[in-house]
Amino acid sequence: MISEFHLRGWNRIPEVEITALCNRTLARAEQRRDQFAPGARVYNDLHTMLASEPLDFIDVPTLPNLHREHCLAAKAAGLNIICQKPLCGSLEQARMLVAEMSGYQKLFAVHENHRYRPWFRGIRQRFEQGVFGAPSFLRIEHLEATEPREEYKNQAESGIVLEYASHLVDMMRSLLGEPLRVYARTHRLNHRVRGESVAHMVYEYPHCTAVIDAGWEHSAVTQGSLLLAGAVGEAWYEGTLTRGEQSRLRISHGEYVVSDEPLSPYGEYCDSFYFFERQCADAMLGRGAIE
Repeated sequence: MISEFHLRGWNRIPEVEITALCNRTLARAEQRRDQFAPGARVYNDLHTMLASEPLDFIDVPTLPNLHREHCLAAKAAGLNIICQKPLCGSLEQARMLVAEMSGYQKLFAVHENHRYRPWFRGIRQRFEQGVFGAPSFLRIEHLEATEPREEYKNQAESGIVLEYASHLVDMMRSLLGEPLRVYARTHRLNHRVRGESVAHMVYEYPHCTAVIDAGWEHSAVTQGSLLLAGAVGEAWYEGTLTRGEQSRLRISHGEYVVSDEPLSPYGEYCDSFYFFERQCADAMLGRGAIE
C-alpha cells in the first residue's frame, strides 16, 4: 500500500532519493515507480528489499496490524523509521513496540500529518504568541459523507477513532497538551463499516474544554471545522480536514474579524505531508528534531 501523497512529499525534498518501493502486489509497486520514482527497484517482500538495498530510512504506510513486524524488521536493518498512524492495530501491540524500540538511536517517528496543515500551523503560531488569550473552548469536527476508500478500514474491528480521529486528537494535543479526563461515546451509524462509524469525545483541561466529533456517515454532505475560542480572540476554520475544493479561515479579535482567507483543502493536504517529511529529513540529517 504505497501512498501517492507520501511519495509526492518525498519528491519535494532534494536531499531524498526514492531508491526502492515495496508492495505485496508487485504491479502496484511498479505503477507507483512509474508515477513517482523512475529508476527505483521494486519488491513484493519487505525482508527481501531490506536484505538487498543499502537504505538510509524506510517509510511504512502498511496496514496497522503489520506495523510492529515491519518496524522491527527495519530496526534490525539499522534504518531510520517513519511509521504511518496508528502506530499499531491495538494498544497492547503499540506498548510492546514502544518497549522494543526503547533506546533506538535512529529516528523512529509516527506519521501524523494533520498538525502540519499550513492553516493549522498558522493558528498554533498565533496561539503560542497569545493572540487569542487563554483558551476556553476547542472544537474539531470532521464528518465524512461516506465510508472510507480503503476496504480494510471498512472491515476492521476498530473504526473511526483509531483510523481517523487519532489525527484530530493529535491536533488537539499539539495545541493544549495532555487532558485531565475524557468522556466519549461511539455509534455504528454507517452499517457498511464494521467498527464504530461516529465518535463524540469531550476532553477536560484545567480551564478549557475540547470536543472532537468524527464520523464516516452515509449522507450527502461532508462537514469539517475547527474552532478555537480564547479570552480575547478566535480562530475558525470551516472546510474539510482532508481533501476538498474549498475552505475558509477566519481570525477574530474581540468583535472584529482581522483575517478572512479562502484556502484549498487539497493543496493544504498535500503540503502537510511535505512539511512533516521535511522535518523528518532534517532530523535524519542532524538538523534538529521532529515534533
